[in-house]
Amino acid sequence: MSPKLKEVLIIDDDMTANYLNIRIVTEMQIAQHVKVLHNGKEALEYISKNCGIDHNACPELIILDHFMPEMDGMQFMKKLHENGLIEKMRTVFLLLAVHTDIKDLKHFEDLGVQEFTDKPLSKKRLQEAYDKYWANDTARDNS
Repeated sequence: MSPKLKEVLIIDDDMTANYLNIRIVTEMQIAQHVKVLHNGKEALEYISKNCGIDHNACPELIILDHFMPEMDGMQFMKKLHENGLIEKMRTVFLLLAVHTDIKDLKHFEDLGVQEFTDKPLSKKRLQEAYDKYWANDTARDNS
């Protein structure tokens, strides 16, 4: 199977989780490129630079941690909306939720996060999300 996704972006400050997540994505061969950033601020700058002009340059999948320094996952999603970026993106967001309460999960959903999973990410859970959005070469639009 050749990778259908050009890029998966992992946003997490946990180095061990990043190592495992990269390994899962690589072993599954779902993406041509895996990029890791360590907080929402870095990710917002990366997305602003790469997606601001050409929405086709956006990562198709973003695996997002909730709790991070500088800018957490919730602040990141809010900033995507404030900057008008999320409307341009055809990206699936998968939240890594550890100790995230129901109200926060609902808020993430309202901000455009489509998928949720507990940490650590499992190959099974990533495969389910991949099959849901890309098995037929169709990713859900956030608009």
